[in-house]
Amino acid sequence: MFTIRDCEVLREAYSPHSELAVDEAWRRIGSPTSDDLIAYACEQMSNPDRNVRVLMLRLLARQTGARAALGVLTGLCDRKRRVCTVAIQACPNYLHSEDIVRQLASIATDPGRKRKLRRRALSMLSGDDGRWQGDLTNPVFAALSTLIREEKFRFPILFGLIRLEMAPRIETLLAGFAESGDGAERMLAKRALAGEIVIHIDNFANEPERQRRIMERCDLAHGRMFYWILREPSVAGQPA
Repeated sequence: MFTIRDCEVLREAYSPHSELAVDEAWRRIGSPTSDDLIAYACEQMSNPDRNVRVLMLRLLARQTGARAALGVLTGLCDRKRRVCTVAIQACPNYLHSEDIVRQLASIATDPGRKRKLRRRALSMLSGDDGRWQGDLTNPVFAALSTLIREEKFRFPILFGLIRLEMAPRIETLLAGFAESGDGAERMLAKRALAGEIVIHIDNFANEPERQRRIMERCDLAHGRMFYWILREPSVAGQPA
């Protein structure tokens, strides 16, 4: 039987800065199964303590499957902003779920939500927060295809897409932007389609020499921190 303390041990192990290995953490709490954890976490999503709900979402973020997705969906529907924020962060493993994607789109378009929360939900869909591994899922592709019909969502979506590796559905959306009547949209989309990608310079915080080369040689894409670089070979780890 899980306890809150067991969950805290796992949360510590899941932290990228933890010295506690995940396998060791599972052994410390008696080697339960992932299904046991998911069942307990989903049950605790009704706990009146929002800190407990946040803890459960941090664990569900590392799980997969339809049952775990229900727990994340519960978090996305939570009216406590902190809980909903952590639920959005927990979504990358669940973006094949139509219900999850539908709720993210609902948050992104809800004028009753705080602006920052709406922006987080849209970023998760467009890849800016989720950092897509591979192509967009079918539900996300469908949601973005609808959202780009509204002017206020177009730039955030486009800016998310040009930070992703190229894949068929991403390319399809970018091709639409490349035919836009807006010159800035066309330019961004065409550069991405031509083989460039936008990166945040802090992606290379541990490579100061590479940072310097990028800032000296590459074009700014937005603000002072986002630069255009070639998708290959620079993204593959070669000098820009």
